[in-house]
Amino acid sequence: MKRSILYICLCLFMLAGIAACSKQDPIDEAGLLITQRSQSYMTSFDLLGSDHRTVLVSGQTKVDTTALTVTAVAKFGTNMQRLKPFCSVVSDAIVEPTMGVWTDFSQPLTYTVVSGNRLVRKTYTVTVTLQK
Repeated sequence: MKRSILYICLCLFMLAGIAACSKQDPIDEAGLLITQRSQSYMTSFDLLGSDHRTVLVSGQTKVDTTALTVTAVAKFGTNMQRLKPFCSVVSDAIVEPTMGVWTDFSQPLTYTVVSGNRLVRKTYTVTVTLQK
């Protein structure tokens, strides 16, 4: 009797383990977790120069989540063709193309913020001007 109860408990434990392992959260092609969040917006934006310090004039960067634009002013003398962009986005969202790589900002660029559930995409136009 004790042996059959032990086998039943062991089988139930194994079934619970199998059920727990089979329910994995979905992962996207980059290996990132896909969540249920549908929010998609940028909260801040920054540019770093070759010395890895910000090149933006303090207080001059505006992120407009309605018009989907970012306007910023770089300090006088900044090399606009070699800057590393960084931004903050809502939880679980990702940015395309990838931030943190050397980029030419002499012309407006677009960045797309993709929601955690990967269904909502908002494309921001980033315009950086040089301080006069």
